[in-house]
Amino acid sequence: MGHRSVFAAADAAFMPLMGEAATFTPAGGDAVACHVFIDFSVQLQPSGIEAQAWEQGTTIKALLSDITNEPNRGDVFTVDGVTYTVQAVLENDGLAVKVVVK
Repeated sequence: MGHRSVFAAADAAFMPLMGEAATFTPAGGDAVACHVFIDFSVQLQPSGIEAQAWEQGTTIKALLSDITNEPNRGDVFTVDGVTYTVQAVLENDGLAVKVVVK
């Protein structure tokens, strides 16, 4: 068993225990239940800028095994009745994806 298998198993066990219950709805697709970590007031460097400019934003991290595909701009996460629209993908390690939402 390689390290990716170990991390995938740990994520699958940990996320439902510690993550927030949510729904992921891809544009033109069916909603799926998932668990996410949501972070507010994250310091984000705007893309396309080669300077020390920063903005604050909100990020959501979800397991790819729960949502099946990397989210696209315009896809939606709903957490505690609040709708968050995906703006951009920050990270994708093949196990989990972190997106900037608005």
